[in-house]
Amino acid sequence: MRRFNPFGGKVQTGVEGRTIDVRNVKITVRNAIAQGGFSCVYLACDALHSSKQYALKHIICNDSESLDLVMKEIQVMNLLKGHANVVTLVAHDVFDMGRTKEALLVMEFCEKSLVSAMESRGTGYYEEKKALLIFRDVCNAVFAMHGQSPPIAHRDLKAENVLLGLDGAWKLCDFGSTSTNHKCFDKPEDRGIEEDIIRKHTTPAYRAPEMWDLYRREVISEKVDIWPGMSSL
Repeated sequence: MRRFNPFGGKVQTGVEGRTIDVRNVKITVRNAIAQGGFSCVYLACDALHSSKQYALKHIICNDSESLDLVMKEIQVMNLLKGHANVVTLVAHDVFDMGRTKEALLVMEFCEKSLVSAMESRGTGYYEEKKALLIFRDVCNAVFAMHGQSPPIAHRDLKAENVLLGLDGAWKLCDFGSTSTNHKCFDKPEDRGIEEDIIRKHTTPAYRAPEMWDLYRREVISEKVDIWPGMSSL
């Protein structure tokens, strides 16, 4: 990860170990808990109340496209704020670093993902009641997204993006792949752009059939979120 120092003082790698003001929230950053190509998620705690934990997502935006994804994620999380099955965005800020912009998203801390929960169960299976509770929580989050005007499609529903909150509820996260651009991409130039977006920001194993082959000329809408749930049954 590149050097990051919008707050003055000695330059360090990343934000680990630092105390940072993100709008009205002052946090102390602890260890990294997840990392991607241009982002890293850290465990953080409230600087005044150390028992209160957060997840801090630090994103490096090298171009306008990546910045647009961050702003989209912030917009969707703000729109869905307060929903029991959506990870809460507590505070955010974007810093202009000259050649790049870097975003900080302070979110509620969730103790594990659905993937890690399934891995820790070993060879056993979830009881039907527990599996249905998880499915219900995810459906509640998706229903809230699809109920917006226009409907918001998540487009990357998968176990890695379902987290277990400290309140015991399962919560949807990672809204950078969302879209409200629901239509049939029948023009060659539009089709090429959409194919590139799908390739970059969705996971192959969870794509709906209409996202695989745009030459079918089917409408790509919020209904693509139904496919991952049906295909996992």
